[in-house]
Amino acid sequence: MAERQLYGLAPRLDIQQILAEAQHRWLRPAEICEILRNYTKFQIAPEPPNRPTSGSLFLFDRKVLRYFRKDGHNWRKKKDGKTVKEAHEKLKVGSVDVLHCYYAHGEENEKFQRRSYWLLEQDLMHIVFVHYLEVKMQGLP
Repeated sequence: MAERQLYGLAPRLDIQQILAEAQHRWLRPAEICEILRNYTKFQIAPEPPNRPTSGSLFLFDRKVLRYFRKDGHNWRKKKDGKTVKEAHEKLKVGSVDVLHCYYAHGEENEKFQRRSYWLLEQDLMHIVFVHYLEVKMQGLP
């Protein structure tokens, strides 16, 4: 319990509610932490999905599946034309860095994005949460 308070997490986040909302919005860092910390309650994908749709969520074990990013989508490439252009950030819960986040934009549809998250904690950093979402541009009908 002290760990939850350290990161400022609610005593129990409603996982089913979080998963339902992930169909339409990016999850907050505290919600992602809750999923990653409770990964044993979910199925770990044995192989990458083939062209997953918006709202799709997956957990992978990076020690078991190295190429979890090979999902059949065309992602925007770096100038070399080969490597996927992924931006990287560290995300905080409260004032503490807790997550790595890598995100890529679709080549054909820049509104379609993939975000990959894993905890900074050594014991849990092998579990990756991947979320695909087509974002609605703000200000457009």
